[in-house]
Amino acid sequence: MSVGVTVELKVEELANSIKKLNKTDKEVLLLLLSGEGREIAKRLKEIKSKKVKTLSREEVFRDVLQ
Repeated sequence: MSVGVTVELKVEELANSIKKLNKTDKEVLLLLLSGEGREIAKRLKEIKSKKVKTLSREEVFRDVLQ
C-alpha cells in the first residue's frame, strides 16, 4: 500500500522563501540540490568516527605562508 500526497506551491512563493533564508541555509540547500550533500555528509561521518584526520590550518597553509 502506498500513500500519495499532492502539494500545490507557487514558484513565486518558493522563490520568496528561498530569498528569506540566511546565507548558511542557502549553502545547505545548494549542497542538497547539487548532490554534493551526500559526499559532504559521508566525509563528516568519517571525521567524526576518526577514520580520517583533518589537517590543521598550519598544515594546510604550511608552504604558502612561509
